[in-house]
Amino acid sequence: MLPTIRISKGLSLPDNDQWQFRFEVQSESSNRLYTIAQNKKKKHWGCSCPGWKKTKNCKHLQALGIPGKEQPFEINLIKE
Repeated sequence: MLPTIRISKGLSLPDNDQWQFRFEVQSESSNRLYTIAQNKKKKHWGCSCPGWKKTKNCKHLQALGIPGKEQPFEINLIKE
């Protein structure tokens, strides 16, 4: 059974050429919003935060139970 992540429609973003299932998460330490999305071809998840850009792993993915390091991972995404 796939893990389920529920996203409010206000935080959902349209897909682009490279990324699908895009949505925003709030930073814990500032008022910044970061984008989390799944790579269309490789099926791994990424984040627009500095941690993911530097190490391909971040606390935002970890908080959602999504593995980093460009490991393919499927979820059931529900837009509420």
